[in-house]
Amino acid sequence: MYKLLCSVCFVLSANLLTLTAQADNLQSLADVEHTAFTYTLAQAQTRFNNPQVSVTPLDKRLRLQHCEKGLEAFSNRDIATAGNVTVGVRCQEPVAWTVYIPLQIKVMRPMVVIARPVSANHVLTKQDLRIEQHDIGKLRQGYMANIAAVVGQQVKYSLGLGTVIQKNHLRPLNIVKRGESIVLVASAGTMEVRMQGTAMSDASLGDRVRVKNLSSERVVEGVVDGPGVVRVTM
Repeated sequence: MYKLLCSVCFVLSANLLTLTAQADNLQSLADVEHTAFTYTLAQAQTRFNNPQVSVTPLDKRLRLQHCEKGLEAFSNRDIATAGNVTVGVRCQEPVAWTVYIPLQIKVMRPMVVIARPVSANHVLTKQDLRIEQHDIGKLRQGYMANIAAVVGQQVKYSLGLGTVIQKNHLRPLNIVKRGESIVLVASAGTMEVRMQGTAMSDASLGDRVRVKNLSSERVVEGVVDGPGVVRVTM
Protein backbone atom coordinates (compact mmCIF):
# COMPACT_ATOMS: atom_id res chain seq x y z
CA MET A 1 0.00 0.00 0.00
CA TYR A 2 2.81 2.36 0.95
CA LYS A 3 4.60 1.62 -2.32
CA LEU A 4 1.38 2.28 -4.27
CA LEU A 5 0.91 5.65 -2.58
CA CYS A 6 4.50 6.60 -3.32
CA SER A 7 4.04 5.67 -6.96
CA VAL A 8 0.89 7.80 -7.21
CA CYS A 9 2.64 10.75 -5.55
CA PHE A 10 5.57 10.41 -7.92
CA VAL A 11 3.30 10.42 -11.00
CA LEU A 12 1.36 13.47 -9.75
CA SER A 13 4.58 15.34 -9.00
CA ALA A 14 5.96 14.53 -12.44
CA ASN A 15 2.74 15.75 -14.10
CA LEU A 16 2.78 18.99 -12.11
CA LEU A 17 6.39 19.63 -13.08
CA THR A 18 5.51 19.02 -16.74
CA LEU A 19 2.55 21.43 -16.58
CA THR A 20 4.69 24.06 -14.84
CA ALA A 21 7.40 23.72 -17.47
CA GLN A 22 4.80 24.07 -20.23
CA ALA A 23 3.23 27.12 -18.55
CA ASP A 24 6.66 28.71 -18.12
CA ASN A 25 7.23 28.30 -21.85
CA LEU A 26 4.04 30.14 -22.86
CA GLN A 27 3.98 33.69 -24.13
CA SER A 28 2.25 36.22 -21.88
CA LEU A 29 -0.91 37.40 -23.64
CA ALA A 30 -0.68 40.66 -21.72
CA ASP A 31 2.72 41.29 -23.34
CA VAL A 32 1.25 40.58 -26.77
CA GLU A 33 -1.61 43.03 -26.14
CA HIS A 34 0.80 45.65 -24.78
CA THR A 35 3.00 45.33 -27.88
CA ALA A 36 -0.03 46.02 -30.10
CA PHE A 37 -1.10 48.90 -27.85
CA THR A 38 2.26 50.72 -27.81
CA TYR A 39 2.66 50.32 -31.58
CA THR A 40 -0.83 51.69 -32.29
CA LEU A 41 -0.46 54.57 -29.83
CA ALA A 42 2.85 55.62 -31.40
CA GLN A 43 1.27 55.55 -34.87
CA ALA A 44 -1.77 57.52 -33.72
CA GLN A 45 0.34 60.15 -31.94
CA THR A 46 2.05 61.05 -35.22
CA ARG A 47 -1.35 62.06 -36.65
CA PHE A 48 -3.51 63.21 -33.74
CA ASN A 49 -3.20 65.18 -30.52
CA ASN A 50 -4.06 63.18 -27.39
CA PRO A 51 -5.39 59.99 -29.02
CA GLN A 52 -6.87 57.30 -26.78
CA VAL A 53 -6.19 53.65 -27.67
CA SER A 54 -8.06 50.64 -26.31
CA VAL A 55 -7.29 46.96 -26.96
CA THR A 56 -9.73 44.10 -27.43
CA PRO A 57 -8.33 41.40 -25.09
CA LEU A 58 -7.16 38.12 -26.59
CA ASP A 59 -9.00 34.92 -25.76
CA LYS A 60 -7.44 33.67 -22.51
CA ARG A 61 -7.53 30.11 -23.89
CA LEU A 62 -5.00 31.06 -26.57
CA ARG A 63 -1.65 29.29 -26.10
CA LEU A 64 1.40 30.79 -27.79
CA GLN A 65 4.96 29.60 -27.35
CA HIS A 66 7.22 32.09 -25.60
CA CYS A 67 9.01 34.38 -28.06
CA GLU A 68 12.74 34.45 -27.41
CA LYS A 69 13.67 37.06 -30.05
CA GLY A 70 11.10 39.63 -28.94
CA LEU A 71 7.63 40.50 -30.19
CA GLU A 72 7.10 42.59 -33.32
CA ALA A 73 3.96 44.60 -34.08
CA PHE A 74 2.98 45.54 -37.63
CA SER A 75 0.09 46.78 -39.72
CA ASN A 76 -0.75 45.94 -43.32
CA ARG A 77 -1.68 49.57 -43.96
CA ASP A 78 -0.98 52.98 -42.47
CA ILE A 79 -2.98 53.88 -39.39
CA ALA A 80 -4.20 57.22 -40.71
CA THR A 81 -7.72 57.50 -39.31
CA ALA A 82 -9.42 57.21 -35.94
CA GLY A 83 -11.82 54.35 -35.28
CA ASN A 84 -11.35 50.58 -35.45
CA VAL A 85 -7.99 49.17 -36.56
CA THR A 86 -6.32 45.76 -36.59
CA VAL A 87 -2.65 45.28 -35.70
CA GLY A 88 -0.61 42.11 -36.03
CA VAL A 89 1.91 40.83 -33.49
CA ARG A 90 4.38 38.17 -34.59
CA CYS A 91 7.21 36.02 -33.30
CA GLN A 92 10.01 34.57 -35.42
CA GLU A 93 11.80 32.19 -33.02
CA PRO A 94 11.78 29.53 -31.71
CA VAL A 95 8.34 28.91 -33.23
CA ALA A 96 6.94 31.40 -35.74
CA TRP A 97 3.42 32.62 -34.99
CA THR A 98 1.25 35.66 -35.73
CA VAL A 99 -1.89 36.97 -34.06
CA TYR A 100 -4.11 39.90 -35.07
CA ILE A 101 -5.56 42.17 -32.41
CA PRO A 102 -8.50 44.60 -32.85
CA LEU A 103 -7.99 48.03 -31.31
CA GLN A 104 -9.89 51.29 -31.27
CA ILE A 105 -8.42 54.76 -31.66
CA LYS A 106 -10.54 57.50 -30.11
CA VAL A 107 -9.83 61.18 -30.79
CA MET A 108 -12.05 63.68 -28.98
CA ARG A 109 -12.66 67.08 -30.56
CA PRO A 110 -15.05 70.02 -29.93
CA MET A 111 -17.98 69.84 -32.35
CA VAL A 112 -21.17 71.77 -33.05
CA VAL A 113 -24.27 69.86 -31.93
CA ILE A 114 -28.00 70.52 -31.88
CA ALA A 115 -29.03 72.17 -28.58
CA ARG A 116 -32.77 71.70 -29.21
CA PRO A 117 -34.68 69.63 -31.79
CA VAL A 118 -35.15 71.31 -35.17
CA SER A 119 -37.42 70.42 -38.09
CA ALA A 120 -36.58 70.05 -41.77
CA ASN A 121 -35.78 73.30 -43.61
CA HIS A 122 -35.21 75.15 -40.33
CA VAL A 123 -32.69 77.98 -40.55
CA LEU A 124 -30.22 77.53 -37.70
CA THR A 125 -29.65 80.24 -35.10
CA LYS A 126 -27.03 80.49 -32.37
CA GLN A 127 -29.63 79.34 -29.81
CA ASP A 128 -30.10 76.06 -31.73
CA LEU A 129 -26.45 75.08 -31.28
CA ARG A 130 -23.79 74.28 -28.69
CA ILE A 131 -20.27 72.81 -28.53
CA GLU A 132 -19.61 69.29 -27.19
CA GLN A 133 -16.66 66.88 -27.22
CA HIS A 134 -17.13 63.87 -29.51
CA ASP A 135 -15.01 61.14 -31.09
CA ILE A 136 -14.06 61.93 -34.70
CA GLY A 137 -13.67 58.22 -35.44
CA LYS A 138 -17.45 57.80 -35.41
CA LEU A 139 -18.07 60.53 -38.00
CA ARG A 140 -17.44 59.63 -41.64
CA GLN A 141 -19.05 62.74 -43.12
CA GLY A 142 -16.94 65.28 -41.26
CA TYR A 143 -18.10 67.72 -38.60
CA MET A 144 -18.37 71.44 -37.89
CA ALA A 145 -16.21 73.02 -35.20
CA ASN A 146 -17.38 76.64 -35.41
CA ILE A 147 -20.91 77.73 -34.48
CA ALA A 148 -20.58 80.92 -36.55
CA ALA A 149 -20.03 78.82 -39.70
CA VAL A 150 -23.31 76.97 -39.11
CA VAL A 151 -25.62 79.84 -38.13
CA GLY A 152 -27.83 80.91 -41.05
CA GLN A 153 -27.63 77.58 -42.85
CA GLN A 154 -30.70 75.45 -43.46
CA VAL A 155 -31.07 71.83 -42.29
CA LYS A 156 -32.17 69.31 -44.91
CA TYR A 157 -34.19 67.22 -42.45
CA SER A 158 -35.21 67.05 -38.79
CA LEU A 159 -32.35 66.76 -36.28
CA GLY A 160 -32.70 65.63 -32.67
CA LEU A 161 -31.16 66.96 -29.48
CA GLY A 162 -27.41 66.29 -29.31
CA THR A 163 -26.99 65.43 -33.00
CA VAL A 164 -23.50 66.30 -34.22
CA ILE A 165 -23.82 68.67 -37.18
CA GLN A 166 -22.24 67.18 -40.30
CA LYS A 167 -21.81 68.86 -43.66
CA ASN A 168 -24.34 66.59 -45.33
CA HIS A 169 -27.01 67.84 -42.87
CA LEU A 170 -26.83 71.39 -44.23
CA ARG A 171 -27.53 73.44 -47.27
CA PRO A 172 -26.97 77.18 -47.71
CA LEU A 173 -30.10 79.26 -47.26
CA ASN A 174 -31.88 79.94 -50.56
CA ILE A 175 -31.64 83.65 -51.29
CA VAL A 176 -33.42 83.34 -54.64
CA LYS A 177 -36.90 81.81 -54.74
CA ARG A 178 -38.71 80.25 -57.69
CA GLY A 179 -41.09 82.76 -59.29
CA GLU A 180 -39.44 85.66 -57.48
CA SER A 181 -38.61 88.87 -59.31
CA ILE A 182 -34.86 89.29 -59.46
CA VAL A 183 -32.32 91.69 -60.94
CA LEU A 184 -30.52 90.12 -63.89
CA VAL A 185 -27.05 91.63 -64.29
CA ALA A 186 -25.42 91.04 -67.68
CA SER A 187 -21.78 92.02 -68.02
CA ALA A 188 -19.38 92.17 -70.95
CA GLY A 189 -15.95 93.50 -70.05
CA THR A 190 -16.45 96.76 -68.18
CA MET A 191 -20.00 97.23 -69.46
CA GLU A 192 -22.90 96.14 -67.27
CA VAL A 193 -26.63 96.03 -68.02
CA ARG A 194 -29.37 95.44 -65.44
CA MET A 195 -32.73 93.93 -66.34
CA GLN A 196 -35.73 92.49 -64.56
CA GLY A 197 -36.22 88.75 -64.55
CA THR A 198 -38.03 85.86 -62.89
CA ALA A 199 -36.20 83.00 -61.18
CA MET A 200 -37.14 79.56 -62.52
CA SER A 201 -36.05 77.71 -59.34
CA ASP A 202 -34.77 78.18 -55.79
CA ALA A 203 -31.04 78.81 -55.41
CA SER A 204 -28.46 79.80 -52.83
CA LEU A 205 -25.39 82.03 -53.10
CA GLY A 206 -23.05 80.78 -55.84
CA ASP A 207 -25.58 78.39 -57.37
CA ARG A 208 -26.39 78.38 -61.06
CA VAL A 209 -30.03 79.20 -61.79
CA ARG A 210 -32.21 79.71 -64.87
CA VAL A 211 -33.88 83.13 -65.17
CA LYS A 212 -36.53 84.40 -67.57
CA ASN A 213 -35.68 87.86 -68.95
CA LEU A 214 -38.95 89.83 -68.74
CA SER A 215 -37.93 92.13 -71.59
CA SER A 216 -36.94 89.52 -74.18
CA GLU A 217 -38.89 86.54 -72.78
CA ARG A 218 -35.68 84.52 -73.18
CA VAL A 219 -34.50 82.09 -70.49
CA VAL A 220 -30.84 82.46 -69.55
CA GLU A 221 -28.62 80.84 -66.95
CA GLY A 222 -26.59 82.78 -64.42
CA VAL A 223 -24.99 82.62 -60.99
CA VAL A 224 -26.63 83.91 -57.81
CA ASP A 225 -24.55 86.93 -56.77
CA GLY A 226 -26.59 88.06 -53.77
CA PRO A 227 -30.17 88.23 -52.46
CA GLY A 228 -32.39 88.67 -55.53
CA VAL A 229 -29.41 89.19 -57.88
CA VAL A 230 -28.29 86.85 -60.68
CA ARG A 231 -25.25 87.62 -62.82
CA VAL A 232 -24.72 86.39 -66.39
CA THR A 233 -21.72 86.84 -68.64
CA MET A 234 -22.39 87.94 -72.21
